[in-house]
Amino acid sequence: MNNHVPGKQFWWQTASTLLNSRRLSYAMIAGAALWLTWLASIILGAGNFDLANQVVGTDYLQFYTAGKTLQTGNADRLYDFAYQNGLELEIAGPELTNFHAFLNPPFLAWLFVPFSRLPYIWSFLVWSSLSIGALFASIKLLGADRPWHTFLWAMTWFPIFATLSFGQNSLLSLLILSLTFLLWKSQRSFLAGFTASLILFKPQLIIGVAILWLLRWRKDWKTMLGFLTGGILLAGVTYILLPDATIDYLRLVKEFLPNMIYTDQFPHYHLHALRGFLLLLFPGKQTFIEIVALLVSMSAMGFFIRFVLTQRERVAVCFAAAIAFTILVTPHAMIYDWALLLIPAILVRKEIPKHKSYWKVIFTTIWLLTLLSGPLTYLQLQILPVALQISVPGFIFVLVSGHRTLVKHNAAAESD
Repeated sequence: MNNHVPGKQFWWQTASTLLNSRRLSYAMIAGAALWLTWLASIILGAGNFDLANQVVGTDYLQFYTAGKTLQTGNADRLYDFAYQNGLELEIAGPELTNFHAFLNPPFLAWLFVPFSRLPYIWSFLVWSSLSIGALFASIKLLGADRPWHTFLWAMTWFPIFATLSFGQNSLLSLLILSLTFLLWKSQRSFLAGFTASLILFKPQLIIGVAILWLLRWRKDWKTMLGFLTGGILLAGVTYILLPDATIDYLRLVKEFLPNMIYTDQFPHYHLHALRGFLLLLFPGKQTFIEIVALLVSMSAMGFFIRFVLTQRERVAVCFAAAIAFTILVTPHAMIYDWALLLIPAILVRKEIPKHKSYWKVIFTTIWLLTLLSGPLTYLQLQILPVALQISVPGFIFVLVSGHRTLVKHNAAAESD
C-alpha cells in the first residue's frame, strides 16, 4: 500500500494526526468513568440490585438460574419460562421486574452448576474474575506484542464493559476462538476444530470460521473433522443426560428464536447486526427485513470467499476476516458479542505493523461506534418510531476500508 502519493493525503492520515496521546487518553478516562459509575451503583445498591433497581449482573441471572435448575434436579424445566421466572424471583428478590430467559443449548447450564452453589453476588464476582482472566489469556494466545497495554485498552472498550457488567459469556467465546486460532496456526488441526466446537453454545459465532475451513478443505479437513467430532459428542452427551431439555431446546430453536428480535420486549438498541439495523429503520416489515439481510449477507459472503481464496496462505489475516465477517452477517449479535472483534484487531495489527497509524484510526472508529451507537439509538426511539443505528453502517465502512488496505498490502508485498 503506497502511502506517499505526491500531493495526496489519505483521510486516515489526517485523522491519525488528530489522535495524539493526549486525545487518546480520553478513552482511558471514559473507560474509568464507566467502571467507577457501575461499581458505585452496585456498592450503593440494596441486596442483589444496583441503584437503578436492576439486578446485579443482569443477564448473569439466567445462567445462575440455569445452573441452579440442574443442581436441584429439575433439568426437565430448564426451558419452562414460568418456572424459571419464579426461580429468578426467589434468587434475586421480589423487586425483580424483568425476566431473563435462558436460551442457550442445555449443555451450557452444566458450566454454571458450580457457580450456582455460591450466593448470587459471590457467584457473579467469581464469574467476572474468571472472565477478566479469559480476556487477558485471549490477548496472550493471540500473540499481542504488549499484552498488558492491549488489556488496559480493551478494558476501556464498551463491548468488554457490556460483557462484564451484563454477566455475559462473550469472553468465554473470545477465549475459545483465540485458542482455536493458536492451535490452527500451529497445525494442530483436529484439536483446533474440536476446541472450536465448544462455542456451539452460540453457534451463530462460528459462521465465518466454518466457511473459512470449508474453503480450505484440502488443508483443513482434519480441522473440520475435529469440529464435527466435538459437535456430535456434545449433542450426544447432552441428549443422553438431558433428554427432555434437549427436546425443549430444539422446539425453542424452531418456534421462538428465529422471531425473537421481533418481540416488543427485545432490547433492539443492544442488537448490533444487519437484521437489527433494518428492524430499527423498517419496524413491522419482517419479510422485507429478512430478504434484504439475506441479500446483503450473500454479497458479503461473496467478498469474503474471494478474499480468502486470494489470501489463503496468510492464516492470521484469513482468521481475522472470518471473525469480522461473522459479526457482520450473524443473525444475532448483541453489543457484547462485538468483543470478538479483539481477534481481528490484534491479528491484523500484528500481521501488518507498518500501517499502525491506519489501524489506530480504524480501531478508534470502532471504539467510538460501539460506545455511542446504543445510547444514540435509544434516544432516537424515545422521540421517533424509527432509528438509525450507526454501528452497522460504520462497521461496513471499516470492513471495506480494511479490505482495500489488506489487498493493496498483499499486492505491494508480491511486487517487492
